[in-house]
Amino acid sequence: MQSIGLDENKRLVVKFKPTGDFSKDYFIEDFLNESDFTKIEGDFYYESKDIVEFKKRVKWTVDKFKKEFEKKDLKIHDSVNDYLDLINSDNNSYENALTLGKEIKEKSTHSPNISEKFIRKLMPYQKESVEHLMTIGNGANFSVPGSGKTTITYASLSRWRDDGTAQKIIVIGPTASFLPWEEEYVGCFGKTPRSCRVSGDFASKFHELGDSFDLFLMHFNTAMNRQWELQNFMQKWNTVLIIDESHYIKSPALKRWASTAIIIAPYAKHRIILSGTPMPNNAKDLWTQITFLWPQHHPLGNQIIYNNYVKKHGVGKYQSILNSLFCRIKKNTLNLPKPKWIMHEVELNTRQRDIYNVIEADTLKEINETNIQDQAKLQKFRIAKMVRLLQTASNPSLLSELTSGFDVSNDLFSEQFGIPKPSGTMSTLEPTTIEKISNYSKFEMPSKMVKAAQIAGNLYDEGHKVIIWNSFIHNMMLFQNNLLVDKKVHVINGNTPKDSTEPGNRDDIIKKFKEDDEPQILVTSAASLGESVSLHKNSKEETVCNHAIYLDRNFNGAQYMQSMDRIHRIGMKSDAQVEYHIILAKNTIDEVINTRLDSKWRDMLAALDDDMLDGLNIDPTPEKLNVTEFNLDYQSIVKQLKKNIENK
Repeated sequence: MQSIGLDENKRLVVKFKPTGDFSKDYFIEDFLNESDFTKIEGDFYYESKDIVEFKKRVKWTVDKFKKEFEKKDLKIHDSVNDYLDLINSDNNSYENALTLGKEIKEKSTHSPNISEKFIRKLMPYQKESVEHLMTIGNGANFSVPGSGKTTITYASLSRWRDDGTAQKIIVIGPTASFLPWEEEYVGCFGKTPRSCRVSGDFASKFHELGDSFDLFLMHFNTAMNRQWELQNFMQKWNTVLIIDESHYIKSPALKRWASTAIIIAPYAKHRIILSGTPMPNNAKDLWTQITFLWPQHHPLGNQIIYNNYVKKHGVGKYQSILNSLFCRIKKNTLNLPKPKWIMHEVELNTRQRDIYNVIEADTLKEINETNIQDQAKLQKFRIAKMVRLLQTASNPSLLSELTSGFDVSNDLFSEQFGIPKPSGTMSTLEPTTIEKISNYSKFEMPSKMVKAAQIAGNLYDEGHKVIIWNSFIHNMMLFQNNLLVDKKVHVINGNTPKDSTEPGNRDDIIKKFKEDDEPQILVTSAASLGESVSLHKNSKEETVCNHAIYLDRNFNGAQYMQSMDRIHRIGMKSDAQVEYHIILAKNTIDEVINTRLDSKWRDMLAALDDDMLDGLNIDPTPEKLNVTEFNLDYQSIVKQLKKNIENK
């Protein structure tokens, strides 16, 4: 008699006894060998760390033997039948998810059956997302930034924790997301979580720490290097696996992350992905995110076929499946108090204006004379010219190779422009201009910085907490050590430690800014703090910050929007007046940036209020520059340069 079973090591075991029919026996053994079975002492064994592949192999093998042998000649052990029941159950769950996910979104009212241990009151527009996720089990939430995706997730899994289908929570995301997950846990459940930030020594043994912690927080890079530990952990514990800021799967720095996500997904009891920008470049970015949710079913089919289709047609025929598996809160649904934009136009001081005029003329000359054919090199050249104008309008000292001010944060280039930092040079300038730049700080303080410090100081003296957004580290330190030296000023940039065990780390600064009662000023960049952080209220539900000052901005509209969302989001007081102070240097690149950002802002608002994912094209962490948008930005600068030179 032939038999198929699972042994104590979770291997598929086939005990095949030759029938005497040479042709049939050869055919069966050939099938087993081709199916990667290993023959040990006459029996055939198959094992795989890939759960999806293992499930397929079990089903194929059983189907094959049932086809070749009579029922009386074949024994299927209970272990295999139980395993097949699990596969069928998963298939039913997927089909139900497609049906129920759509039905829930079509309902007019929602009453999710969350746990009594969940103490935070859900907003009416959050209930649909909670009920949707609770019902389908594995789902995506693509709600806009500031809509409470973390709260929605905790509410959804609260019932799973009560019934034991969720024992542990693993969140994989950027380091910036760790503190919010810990803070929001307190707000949702009224107690501090037993949380573990998985890095260093913990990374190699975290799979053994399930008894000690309930919430595990892990960076993408750590997850990529700890696939075995993740699989081992989730085989032991019923785990909710959450990918936060899931749009990172398309980053060139995380090429392996997409495959890692698919490999570890089947081991989780529940899978959730969260992103306010799920399709940063195009609909192709959705494939891995949705496949992660239901890895055994490939909801969007073959990746190559899907990519080719959406390249020509957009989401199109896949929209129905997507609608069942994601939920989304739009921007206008939040009904937040309307913020106030205050423009502060300033004239450049005499020395700075002289320098800017020279840099402006020199930039236009270089643009007219350049003959770079290679598109990648041409793009870098153009970006370097744009950044030089930004630096000059902000603080000419940033141009000098003799000052640390030129060493701008890598964030500005790698995260805001998507390229390595361009090398700076003043060799093309006249000696008198070079001298003016090198000695600039001895004669005057940039007018934009003076204005920003004045506004921040006045708000500080009135008892407010204030954020100053700007791009250059040198300027950040000038605020802290010179212009606002008599105030309590914190700085967060690319050099600030992210490890919570290091002194002066990012999380400690954020906690002080949010929890301390006295007025404070936080100086930071959109690249360093534009994502995953809430600065509008603290753990006591008190208002923290309603005022933001923009010393300088670049053309990255998504980062600009996300930086504004740090203080304008769900949970703010209904009568709160959020103010954005925009510092604008007259007759400089600032004016071009302001016009372009206004245009991008309108486009993004339309996308964020679009029900269909086809409308989203918002990229806070560009894999590569959007060529169309970049060319419009660049041509706008060239147009202004020509106009200004003609006027002079």
